[in-house]
Amino acid sequence: MKRINGIHPLVAVSAIVLVIAMTAYAIFGDSRKRDIIGAWVTDTNGRESGFQCGNHGIAATIDNATYQYNSWELRRDQLILKGKEFKDRRVYGFSDTLQIKHLTSKQLVVEHNGHTTEYKKIR
Repeated sequence: MKRINGIHPLVAVSAIVLVIAMTAYAIFGDSRKRDIIGAWVTDTNGRESGFQCGNHGIAATIDNATYQYNSWELRRDQLILKGKEFKDRRVYGFSDTLQIKHLTSKQLVVEHNGHTTEYKKIR
């Protein structure tokens, strides 16, 4: 094949395909991560409790004295929350893996230890 401006056509086409793929991923591929960022609550005995997923994997607990979330990550259809558990005057590290069953910009349905929980986004 003849070079165009010193560039092999196959290299030029490969570069264009790579740029298009990276742009598509930036726009569409990370939408689940964008949707998960926010404050999620569920009704627990008449009060709302839950967690907040922030930028850069930072997490926080909403109205729960036993668990203190400090980080999160998304792996395919799993939301992994990590933090500290306060029990019997001791502090334990923990990790919860929530299987995502349904996710929209306002609703999150997860399964954990055989129980399904529905969360709503409040901010």
